[in-house]
Amino acid sequence: MEPHGVTSEPTPRGRARNPRGAGARLHDEIVDAAVTLLDETGDPSSLTLRGVARATGVKAPSIYPHFDGIDEIVTALIEHSFSQLESDVSDALAAAPSLGDGLHAAAHAYVRFGWEHPARYRLMFAASGYAEHAVNAYTLVEQTLTHCVADGTSTSTDPHRDTFLLWVALHGIATLEKPGRAELLRLGPIDRDAAIDDLVERLAKITHRP
Repeated sequence: MEPHGVTSEPTPRGRARNPRGAGARLHDEIVDAAVTLLDETGDPSSLTLRGVARATGVKAPSIYPHFDGIDEIVTALIEHSFSQLESDVSDALAAAPSLGDGLHAAAHAYVRFGWEHPARYRLMFAASGYAEHAVNAYTLVEQTLTHCVADGTSTSTDPHRDTFLLWVALHGIATLEKPGRAELLRLGPIDRDAAIDDLVERLAKITHRP
């Protein structure tokens, strides 16, 4: 006998529907479904309780043991997205052969996240967006720049200010440099990777890469 509100038919993604209230797993699957839904549609208005429930493979009432409503799901989506951004930046820093290379890699990882997940990125930095750990990726970059100053890779005299300036520039290129936008194409071809590297070297005052 199936729980109330749950059927065993496959979802549109071909996965059997989850049992109602399946603990932390269902909680996480609800968030994952909201993330996928927003990435696929690019439209925050697609984040409705029914839409997320359908993408998760449950009926809408099954969400309530885990979230009070769509606003809580959106908050969890934003928290998940900032964690993913932090992980991308952290992985880029860890894989780099030097601190200077790490700053370059972190900058590319940051901008790439914005390009690959534009709808989520806009939502993360909207006025209503909130995540307790939203500044963690920023902090990783600031710490790296501080270490670059200590080992002579950077001539920055104010790593906190220069990290902020770098973030502003990366945020701009992540949101403005959209290849499909005609008004930006009129500016002419831009080597985006080279532009990101130039921003790092100028704003973080990188002198060399040991």
